[in-house]
Amino acid sequence: MTLKARIRASEPALVPCATVAALLCATMFLLQGRLGLNLQDEAFLWYGATATHAGELPLRDFRAYDPGRYFWCAAWIAGFGEGLVAVRGAGWAFAALGVTAGLLVVSRSTRNIAWIALAGAILVTWMSPPWKLYESSLAMIVSWIAVRVVERPTSARRIAAGVVVGLTAFFGRNLGLYAGLALLAATLYTCWKVRQPFARSIGELAAGTLAGYAPMLALVAFAAGYREAFVESIAFYARQGALNAELPFPFPWRIDLTGRAFLAAAGALTVGSLFLVVPVAYTATLARGFFARAGDIARWAPIVAPACVGAAWFHHASVRSDLPHLAQSIHPFLLAVLSLPGVVSAARVGFVRVAAWGTLVLVTTFGIGTSLPLVRRALAPEGFEYAAVVVGKDALQLSPNEANLVRGLMAAVEHHVRPEEELWVSAQFLGLYPILGRRAPTWDIYPAWQADEREEERMLRELAAVRWAILDVRPIGGDPRMRLEISHPRVWRWLLDSFERVPLPGLPDRIVCLRRKD
Repeated sequence: MTLKARIRASEPALVPCATVAALLCATMFLLQGRLGLNLQDEAFLWYGATATHAGELPLRDFRAYDPGRYFWCAAWIAGFGEGLVAVRGAGWAFAALGVTAGLLVVSRSTRNIAWIALAGAILVTWMSPPWKLYESSLAMIVSWIAVRVVERPTSARRIAAGVVVGLTAFFGRNLGLYAGLALLAATLYTCWKVRQPFARSIGELAAGTLAGYAPMLALVAFAAGYREAFVESIAFYARQGALNAELPFPFPWRIDLTGRAFLAAAGALTVGSLFLVVPVAYTATLARGFFARAGDIARWAPIVAPACVGAAWFHHASVRSDLPHLAQSIHPFLLAVLSLPGVVSAARVGFVRVAAWGTLVLVTTFGIGTSLPLVRRALAPEGFEYAAVVVGKDALQLSPNEANLVRGLMAAVEHHVRPEEELWVSAQFLGLYPILGRRAPTWDIYPAWQADEREEERMLRELAAVRWAILDVRPIGGDPRMRLEISHPRVWRWLLDSFERVPLPGLPDRIVCLRRKD
């Protein structure tokens, strides 16, 4: 049997699932690929993608996520240019892989193409924000792999699961940890249920993980200076108490609905309820899987396996508990609910599918639907006109606030900063670098976390030739610790001593333009 034939036999729904996923993701990209602009977090990916395409290495040459997503984006930039739209297109192309994997899980419950399309629409709608599609895509890929391990726990599938763990870690160490814990749990579960040797099974998973992590190991071994950068990145994570501005769970009883419109109130209550329902659902599902008979675990796999993944992935939403982080973590829960009809009696399949999937449609509509860029634009009040603004090499449609900010910042740089002069911007305006075709003068392109003495000394050396700086004095993410004067006090004092403020007419007072004193 050829490899292609074996794939078809193993996953007979692959072609329809991949087709639906590709069409849905392409549609989302075409409808939203030019809407809006985030100069801070989205630019963290955009800047890194363009720098990687130019020959720099993430972590070694600039602060970055793990390298996987940058190499993926750089490959797309090579074909479609360095604009933000190409980076967004790369994200949606990767999302198509994730949605395909998710639909392969759902296909255990139904092969009806209409139901598959509806499931795909639910999964795609929850894929937000556009620069974080890798998190949710990998959650679905790992869920599919976990289902396969539980369905038929063979050596080949455990090794393949390990490879996926390693590749996931290449896109994000935290994601690799979640994937590793989930697939280890799935492996231990099947070993216990079907009486397979624990040590050998764990060894196969570990061997696959090393193979999947080979790209990172190769960088550490062969790229000059990368080993030191990799070790330092681990030490950095160990030093920080938290790597995001913290937000508590928005449980429904904590939400103030005073003065909120219906859609806003419904959305807040839906999101708050999900922070309660999702972990409870995982706990209940894993408990049910624990008591399943050995002969039934294949039937329960499409629910129990995503619950293993979701229980680990939910940590991503537990630190900064808001809608964007929930959206990056919720897909295993969606897959488990969408798969519910596959584990009930034949007489109840129709009722369970309508009830479960209908509930998800309502939750999706109110929870994330009104937050989509396309819907926000459609719901904008009269007179709130989106404007066409050329951003780098792309024409984007921006809201009035976004357009005014981008135009004001670009005008300020054009008026004050000569092309040969060094410019430094705070994390909130990181997008100015790729927009203007500039490189950051500092390794730390996102100075938000507490810097130690050595890190501040390095930044001061890198800033020695800088003559202009544009800063936003607000704390990042609303966290008072993430203000430059708190996270980098020596750098802040140097700015106050060495620079003078230049007025920026038309821009808010929180935006500060500084010129080096003569």
